[in-house]
Amino acid sequence: MNTTSIMSAGEIAPSVRTLKIEAGGDAWKGTIKPKIRLMGRWLERAGFKPDTRVTVRCLAPGIIELRSGDGSTC
Repeated sequence: MNTTSIMSAGEIAPSVRTLKIEAGGDAWKGTIKPKIRLMGRWLERAGFKPDTRVTVRCLAPGIIELRSGDGSTC
């Protein structure tokens, strides 16, 4: 899923990931909607901890901003 090469221990992961937009919903009912799933240790290293809330803002078509709710930064 990501485009990074194998890294040695202690090396910092790149901040760019390539993800696939999935189809979510019910195809039978015709309620398919785009869905993005984010998961991995890289999220924690980027300041996103489990059980915290995030804000998502659409800045322009095709551009979204994701911010951790606890105010931490990279």
